[in-house]
Amino acid sequence: MSYGDAGTKGVLTDEHVLGSAKCQALVELLPSLAIDGHRVLIFSQWTTMLDILEWTLEVIGVTYRRLDGGTPVTERQTIVDTFNNDRSIFACLLSTRAGGQGLNLIGADTVIIHDMDFNPQMDRQAEDRCHRIGQQKPVTIYRLVTKESVDENIYEIARRKLILDAAILQSGAELDDNSDVPEMTMGEILASILLV
Repeated sequence: MSYGDAGTKGVLTDEHVLGSAKCQALVELLPSLAIDGHRVLIFSQWTTMLDILEWTLEVIGVTYRRLDGGTPVTERQTIVDTFNNDRSIFACLLSTRAGGQGLNLIGADTVIIHDMDFNPQMDRQAEDRCHRIGQQKPVTIYRLVTKESVDENIYEIARRKLILDAAILQSGAELDDNSDVPEMTMGEILASILLV
């Protein structure tokens, strides 16, 4: 599979893609979801990753649609309507920013966040594409987090930000020294990654 533009073109083999822990997880998870009648939204922040996810879905043999920042605005609603109304389409690949706001994708009952945003509200917006008026099934959310990677740090920061958001929004809430708030700065995270 080729990816990137002319200046940064690269080639991935089946082994590269299938060697990815997250793609392996999808290869295991998605067929069982399809058999059980679920339909899935898969979000990534990166269009290059969406290219790789497209390849993965093709290997698995499931039908899908894709919507990202490069999708013309005039085509977006058609993609949404087609996905919601055509039950033969199993998945919709979306970029977190382009597909995370304002779309009603109640045809799905499962959301997979492939790579989390440092701003957990962006992922919440993505999750809410299924949690809309008209949704008649319970919605399941999966976050793919690779063990012992930067994913764990991003997950922990996002979790703490959500706790902080909830505490601030509560009427009269005060944070004390025992509150669970972010303890690592971006510099500290980078230092831990780079082993500085």
